Amino acid sequence: MDIDAIKGISLVDFLHHLGYEPTGRDSKGLWFYAPYRNERKPSFHVNPRKNVWFDFGSGAGGDIFTLAGELCNSTDFIRQAEYIAEKMRMPISQPYKPEPFIEQPTFEDVKISQLVSPALLRYLANRGIPADIAQRYCVQVDYKLHGKNYYAIGFENSAHGFELRNSFFKGSYPPKHITNVANSNARCNVFEGFIDFLSAERLGLNEGNDSVVLNSVANVGKAIPTLAEYPLILCYLDNDTAGRAAVARLRREFGDRVSDKSALYPDHKDLNDYLQSLNPKKSTKLKF
Repeated sequence: MDIDAIKGISLVDFLHHLGYEPTGRDSKGLWFYAPYRNERKPSFHVNPRKNVWFDFGSGAGGDIFTLAGELCNSTDFIRQAEYIAEKMRMPISQPYKPEPFIEQPTFEDVKISQLVSPALLRYLANRGIPADIAQRYCVQVDYKLHGKNYYAIGFENSAHGFELRNSFFKGSYPPKHITNVANSNARCNVFEGFIDFLSAERLGLNEGNDSVVLNSVANVGKAIPTLAEYPLILCYLDNDTAGRAAVARLRREFGDRVSDKSALYPDHKDLNDYLQSLNPKKSTKLKF
C-alpha cells in the first residue's frame, strides 16, 4: 500500500469511484451530494486545486483520509488508507507493518523558570495579554536547539510537554497533548491554542468554567475522554475549516451539549484576533 500514491489521488476521482458525480460548480470548486448521508440539496464541496472537502451540512471537512474516515467510520489512519485503496482497486500489502518510529532528541539543556523575560512579556502584551495572566499559566523555557540557545513562553500540557511561543517561533516540546485546566466546574471551555485561552482569561470568559486547550485541532480525539464528564461544552475555536470540523466532531460525540461560541467573533480569525481588535493600540489595558 503506497501512502504517497494515496495522497496523490484526486478527491473528484475518488468520489467518481464511489459513484458520485458533481451536481454543480462555483468559482472555488465542485458540489456533490454528501457520500455518507442522505440529503435533498447538495452541501458537500470539493476544492480540486487544494484537494480538500467541506460539508456545509455537518461542518466536517478535510482531505481524502478524513473523508475515508467518515465513510468507514474509523479514525485509524491505516484503516482509512486501506479503505481508499480498496475503493480505488489499489494493491494492498498484507500484513502492513509500519517501521517503528524512534524520536530523536532535538531539544537540549531545557530549563523551566518563571516567565520574566521583558521580550516575551512584551510579545504577549502586544497580543493583549497582561503579565499577571501570562505568569499565572505560563513559564519561561530556555533551551538549546541545533547548537543555538533560545527562549520561549511555555504552556504545559497534561503529558508534561510544552507549547512554545515567541515573536519568531511557534512549536512544541514533546510530548504533544491537550491541557486541562480543571476547577471542578460543570461547564468547560474549549480552545485551539493557549493564546486563545489566555485571551479568554483577559475577557473574563473563563470565570466559573473549566477549560480544555487542544494545543492543535488534531488533538480533538485526545480531548473526548476529558470532555465526556461535562454537561456543557463551550467551543471558542478558530473561524476556519479546521475549527468548524472540530466543532462538528465534538457534536457527533456529545450532541446538544456542545455550543459553538465563535459567533462572539464572527469577523475575526480567532479569539485573540478579536481581543486585539478591542485594543488597536496594543495597550495592556482594554476599554470595553
